[in-house]
Amino acid sequence: MSNYSNFLEKIYHLLPYPVQNTAVSLFGRKRWVHENGRSFQTLVRKLQKMQHSTPERIASHRKAQLEKVLLAAKKTKFYKDMLPSAENIIKDPLLVLESVPVLDREQVRMNFESFINHAFKGKLIQHGTSGTTGMPVQIMWTEDCIDWERALIWRQRIETSLRFGEEWRGMLGGHQIVPLKQKKPPFWRINRRAKQVYLSTYHLSPETAPAYYQALTKFQVKAIEGYPSVLYALAYSLDRRGLSFPLKGVYYGAEPLLDFQRKVIERVFSCYVWDYYGLTERVASASEFACKNGLHENWENCYLEIVDSSGKPVPEGEYGELVGTSLSNLGFPLLRYRTGDMTRFLPGECSCGRSSRRIARIDTKREDLLLMPDGSLLSASNLTFPFKEVEHILESQLFQGIPEELEVRIIPAEGYLESDGEKLISGIRHMVPGSVSVILKKVDAIPRTKSGKFRFCVSEITHMEES
Repeated sequence: MSNYSNFLEKIYHLLPYPVQNTAVSLFGRKRWVHENGRSFQTLVRKLQKMQHSTPERIASHRKAQLEKVLLAAKKTKFYKDMLPSAENIIKDPLLVLESVPVLDREQVRMNFESFINHAFKGKLIQHGTSGTTGMPVQIMWTEDCIDWERALIWRQRIETSLRFGEEWRGMLGGHQIVPLKQKKPPFWRINRRAKQVYLSTYHLSPETAPAYYQALTKFQVKAIEGYPSVLYALAYSLDRRGLSFPLKGVYYGAEPLLDFQRKVIERVFSCYVWDYYGLTERVASASEFACKNGLHENWENCYLEIVDSSGKPVPEGEYGELVGTSLSNLGFPLLRYRTGDMTRFLPGECSCGRSSRRIARIDTKREDLLLMPDGSLLSASNLTFPFKEVEHILESQLFQGIPEELEVRIIPAEGYLESDGEKLISGIRHMVPGSVSVILKKVDAIPRTKSGKFRFCVSEITHMEES
């Protein structure tokens, strides 16, 4: 479902159930029509052909796209004096890129306007990251950048036997598609034209599991997409009621999938769980295919590197931080951007015949489920949306010690006002039951795990791993 304002959301929640279904279809209509149009479908087919390109074709494409990106970056205030002449860029764009220092999110946050290519001003779409890595950032997208990312997702789904528009899909996203105060089914809304069933991620529990099973059965859902923690909450709830529902595939992103989560999801849905890696910053993406041999770099749309703590490339096959450069976002070019995600390039050729490089599954951002007082299981990823609307917060973390209380820890940034905190807490309160007390706590530092990793959510009560 597309993003919508708080005002429209309030109106939506006042509508009767049948009208809400109509509203969902209307919100999704523009995207569905666009993605079924000739231009977008041509891009999807192009990407299907490109995935089997030779190493020489990959290198040629990368050189051409890097040249465009670097010339676009040269037009920004941030990179203007950092990059060499256009002649040198055209001569060897990869060498030029390698000379650019790695970029971190704090630099983007502090210099947002400096990354805008004003040749695209008025044509860019602003979007905020959720801050699940601790620090929210504002990003600008071009329409091409959006289309390439979505077309790559389509390619993966098609390659794993999902037929868009012909089979019903279950969607487990972060939007409050069903009003929180609703206590009885249906806990879903539908976009009939796109054959999508939006399942509420705010009402999941073993008690409501039979209702969700009813929806899957009624619409003959063939695949489900969502955050791993939400997919697990659904599978866990069905499992506790002795229910299972075979699917063609389950697709996840935004969080790592833990081994115990995969075990339950695959048992309940009798299918494989597919990984797609992407970022709001649009600098890195990789897809898992039928070979199930790591994630293939989507070289058509990004250039990936793996570096050590100083920003230097690590030896082939060694573990390090993933750094990415978008090959399609010419309006807001980010070069060698630190993702905060740890992985490594996998050695050797893949059995599937693709020549693209492969990375191991991402190993960061473990997020706990939150247990609500009524027994429902809420994914912390759902609560990232209010953070996207608030500025002047350097880092943040959710902490839960008891079901009735949620502590929101923040490190204020320069320019922080009390109204920023009030807006954030108001947004979160709107997304949790009224019986949950949401408390804002300003802190000087947010603790890391023993291994030094940041966790956006820490719950001391949702220890649900299977014995």
